[in-house]
Amino acid sequence: MLNPRGVLQAVTTTGLANPRIANLNGKRIALLSEKEESSHFFEALAELLQQKYPATEIVRFGSAANPMSHDNTAEVAANCDTWLEGVKTSGAGAVDYDVKLERMGKPGAAFCIDGLVGQRQRLAEANGIPTLRIIPIPGASFLGAEGDPNRMRRVAAAVFDSTLAALTDPLREAEKNPRPVSYDYGPFRFAGESSDEVLEQFQQHCVDNFLGDGLPLTPPTRAAVDRMLTGTSRSPQEEIGLMAPRNGMATIEKIAINAVMAGAKPEFLPVIIAAIECVTDAGFNLYHLSTSTASSTPLVWVNGPIAEEIGMNPRMGFLGRGNRANSTIGRAIGLCLINIGWRLMNVDAGFVGDPEGYCSFVFPENEGESPWQSFAADCGHGPEVSTVTVNETMSYDRLGPGGGMTSQSMETSLQALAEMIRGSGSKVSRLVFSGTARWQIALNPSFARQLADAGFSKLSLAEWLYRNSSVRWEDLTDTEKELVKGSIAIMPGRNVNDCKPGLVLPAFGDPSRLAILVAGHAGGNTVVWNSPVGSTSLPPNLAGKLGSAEKPFITNIVRGATLTRAGR
Repeated sequence: MLNPRGVLQAVTTTGLANPRIANLNGKRIALLSEKEESSHFFEALAELLQQKYPATEIVRFGSAANPMSHDNTAEVAANCDTWLEGVKTSGAGAVDYDVKLERMGKPGAAFCIDGLVGQRQRLAEANGIPTLRIIPIPGASFLGAEGDPNRMRRVAAAVFDSTLAALTDPLREAEKNPRPVSYDYGPFRFAGESSDEVLEQFQQHCVDNFLGDGLPLTPPTRAAVDRMLTGTSRSPQEEIGLMAPRNGMATIEKIAINAVMAGAKPEFLPVIIAAIECVTDAGFNLYHLSTSTASSTPLVWVNGPIAEEIGMNPRMGFLGRGNRANSTIGRAIGLCLINIGWRLMNVDAGFVGDPEGYCSFVFPENEGESPWQSFAADCGHGPEVSTVTVNETMSYDRLGPGGGMTSQSMETSLQALAEMIRGSGSKVSRLVFSGTARWQIALNPSFARQLADAGFSKLSLAEWLYRNSSVRWEDLTDTEKELVKGSIAIMPGRNVNDCKPGLVLPAFGDPSRLAILVAGHAGGNTVVWNSPVGSTSLPPNLAGKLGSAEKPFITNIVRGATLTRAGR
């Protein structure tokens, strides 16, 4: 069976080189807080440090690992002798700022809740210092103490001894000279007395080595992969790009291997390739999608004639089971994330997991029953062009206006839709990330025609929803107002001085961040997806550094098809 793993990007790997500080008394210790709860933890830790080392100077910084922060590693390094950073409780970014501090000559250690230690170690490995010192904290204790300074003091006391050891214990030989890690990218071979026995060996191997999604897989034999590759004219060796979180290289052949495992047909391959081109785009924050503890899921929609030609379902049950094209295209994308990107589902599954992630949200727009031009046409593509668009989504509501139980006026349906946007997901997330959020709406054809007959275009509908899903400053609680003050810097054109009566907080940055699609049955419900962070919204510490301007959504043209008229 061919190996589905992406070949890892070569990085310069070194061990820890900075001697640890034997006596902390009189030294400057920087405490780098990732989040508000980390600040409470570090306040308790600072008290303990100064009790034990009265002459110690504690300096406080925000952590650059917070995606809404800037890279302050040079400032930290200039103002400390050693440092402690954390506490990691969620997915962050692909850059390891603690590794940067070590390379600036400053020794230290990072805190991480126990369930994410594997993810934190992989980040250090990917950035070239696999032996970075990481201090685990029981997640149940830390997360259970959020908002309670007294309980957080007990959490800090419980890890105080291990913290001191991480800062002061001399470096071990294995930390200074880590053993090189090598990976076998060759094929797997299984043998047995029957085909059933061999197949079961293959399935169990995939489970044991995190090479799948937990469901049975189709074995990617050389013959099966060659058959899959007949669906594209592109070279099997063509490199598409690196896939987070571990930076495996996506090639056409690696994508084909995962498509075989997903049960896809060769004619589906060009659509799968276009989706992988989206997630490897420089403007797409794939690391967040792959590592978020909020259980993010890819949201993928297809436009153009290839969707109908390969049998995708845009109508009744478009998000459900039973359609091979929708389901296996989505599953193939998910397997590429797992295998080419080296996503480890024991640490990257999210706190609760995403059942939609088995096949993702994959569907074609119902262009034949839409009163408006397609999303692809909105992007400037002609009717003969087929496209794939990908975004990250964290939550969705599939019971919007429509359905066969009751009828209501268009005006009532519109208000219900605005309320869905205003009320979807966590209110905290909406307030903190309103400046970066993306929204996707799939209107059922009947509602779309109602709106079009009333004179709405897609743009005027987006503008109406932008205005009517907003929240006024005066309607927020005191706690909510503090949240807004802490995050308003990421809202376009806003600053903390705007936090006063008269401020209107939209649910998303501007109407361009709302994708309006038509899908489903005429009597179906409207579906709303919420992307509070948005994979296409780069955090401040990455924006402008990846060679791509921010785009509301990432869309790619399907090309290289050989078994269909469309997508060539």
